[in-house]
Parts: sequence; structure tokens; C-alpha cells
Amino acid sequence: MTSLDGVLAACRLGHYAALTFIFGAAAFLRLLAGPALAAPIGRALRRPMQLAILLAAATTWLWLPLQAAEIGGGWDCAGDPGTLSAVLFDTGFGQVWIGRAILAVVLLLLVAGWQRRMGALALVAGLLLASLSLVGHAAMQSGASGMAHRLNQAVHVLSGGFWLGALVPFVLCLPALRDPRLRPDAAWALRRFSTVGHVAVAAVLATGAVNVALVLDRWPTQWSSPYQALLVAKIAAVLAMTGLAITNRYVLVPRIKRSNGGAVRAIRDGAVAEILLGVAAVALVAVFGLLDPA
Repeated sequence: MTSLDGVLAACRLGHYAALTFIFGAAAFLRLLAGPALAAPIGRALRRPMQLAILLAAATTWLWLPLQAAEIGGGWDCAGDPGTLSAVLFDTGFGQVWIGRAILAVVLLLLVAGWQRRMGALALVAGLLLASLSLVGHAAMQSGASGMAHRLNQAVHVLSGGFWLGALVPFVLCLPALRDPRLRPDAAWALRRFSTVGHVAVAAVLATGAVNVALVLDRWPTQWSSPYQALLVAKIAAVLAMTGLAITNRYVLVPRIKRSNGGAVRAIRDGAVAEILLGVAAVALVAVFGLLDPA
């Protein structure tokens, strides 16, 4: 991987991670947490959310010159008007980028008062996440199969984005279980997250399997291929996340009432491990998305 590839992969990682956090956290606070609980968690997430919005917008705009440099074969093409114009108007990536750049502006307009507009924030971040299905490997096919692939990829990134991003406010919900005033709201939010989380995890696994079939038409067993080796590592990370989620829900949650805080700490540690594994999975996607799926 060249230095240009590395910078492009880092840009993709920052973009994916920022949008995942924004979408999942905003959706959790808007849909799953009551106002009494959403307010303190929102205050705790104020600075991280603002930084994530700035990062998501900046990486959206930075992606165009980096893609121009990648297509043109050198850093000098990143600022070349002819190359930028050709990428912008003559490629599918450029046409999608125009719409995504507009959405990034809308996202940036929400940075100041995002706590009062969490629904709008989740919607814009979700649209930006879903639009990633219009570029990359999912956009390589045409016709009905191409449309099915892009739709499947959109469901994959949205379900994965919700699962991983919502884990951050989920962790912040756990201490509220010890507060008599917030405990009912916290317990209600965690129950709802458990229900929606089941759907999100199942969707991630199902759409991930479909993606593998559509891109490779076989299981990724050719480990000499960098793409397939990294894909297997990503699958392993997601399966480990799934195992932790199942353990949290069906082993640790029933112990909360009789454990004097031990189960809550174990759930927190498991959720933090899920977040770290999720970030690793996103990093792998940022890299192998640039590789030939051979």
C-alpha cells in the first residue's frame, strides 16, 4: 500500500467511524432514551459529538481530492482542476460525492444545536452512511443484481452503524441504574436497546453474508488474497462482537438484580470490548475497500 493509499484509508476510517458514532448515538438518544436520561447523556457527549460532526464533514470533502490523486496516480492530481473535474463529472463516485457533499453541509449546520435536533442529526448521518453503498464494490454491478447489492449494503452499514454507535450511550446509561431518579428510564432504554439490538445484529450478519456472496461468489478462503484475508479478520471481529452481545444479554443482564453492581461492571466491560472490536472492523473495511476483491 502506497502512502496515498494509506492517507485515503485513514480518511475513510475517520469518515466511517464519525458517521457510525453520530448515527448510532443520535438514534439511541432520540428513539430509545427518555428526555430525563437523554439530557445528561447528551451533555456528556456534547464535545465528542461536535468533533465527530466536524470530522465527518471534513472527510467527506477531503475524499474528492484524495480520490482524484488515487485515480490520477499521484499527489499532484489532488489539486489539478482537470483531474478533479473529470472525477467529479465523469465518474459515478463524483456524482455521488456531490450529493454527499451537500449532506455534509447540512450535517455541519446541526453541530451547534444537535441536542435539540437529534432526529435530524440521525437522519442526515444515516443518509450519508447509506449513500456509501453507491460507491465501492457494491457499485460495481449493474442491473437488478447491482440494485440488490446496493440495497443490501445500505442495510448492512445502517444496521452496523446503529449497533456500534449506540454502544457509546449504552455504556453511559449503565451508571444511571444506580440513581433512583434515573433507574426506571435507564432500565426502559436498555430493554428497548436490547430489542432493537437483536434486529440490528441479525441484519448485520445476514447482509454481511449476502455481501460476501455478491462480491466473491464464494466463501473468502483464499488467504493469499489481501482482500480476503482482511475480510476474514473483519468477519472474526463481528462474530466476537456478537458473542459479547449475546453474553451481555442472556448471561449478565439477568444477574443485575442480585449482583450488587458486579454484573453492571461486566456488561460495561463487555460493551467497551464490543466498541473496540467494532472500531477494528471499521478500520479493516477502510483498508480492504481499496483492494481488488480477488
